[in-house]
Amino acid sequence: MTFELIDKLVTEEGYAFQSWRDHYGKGVWAALGFWQDHVDIVRDLSWNSEDQIVFPAMNYVFSANWLPVVTGRTLTEAAQNLEERLRLLPQDQLTGDSEWTKVVCKALLDLREAHSGLYRNGERIKWPEPLDDLPETFEFAVEWLAASERAWVGEL
Repeated sequence: MTFELIDKLVTEEGYAFQSWRDHYGKGVWAALGFWQDHVDIVRDLSWNSEDQIVFPAMNYVFSANWLPVVTGRTLTEAAQNLEERLRLLPQDQLTGDSEWTKVVCKALLDLREAHSGLYRNGERIKWPEPLDDLPETFEFAVEWLAASERAWVGEL
């Protein structure tokens, strides 16, 4: 199997791709992010040893069928699962300046923000901010993004 869509996003659109073995034995992760640190936060949280942190974060990540983060038993299966997820999206959205890129960025930045400042000198100093599940479908995600942008503009 070829990974044409993953390849296009990485080589033409500048997306970052990472894959890693799951700390809890789920197999292998495959993830895309518009910036490397988008994928870093998912990887780092998937390796967190505190259940109160890792499980809500992973529930958030897996709550949407449009977020380019998946697992599989092997690297090949994880990459196939990611490719299949990308095939379900409107193909004109698989660009660096699309609504899909914006919702992916927002989802992963919200995850990072909720988990920033949890530790100081290796010690947990607070719990993460709770996150609602992501909109399940891409169509709902676009509405979620628009509502978020309207709220942000209203704060100015």
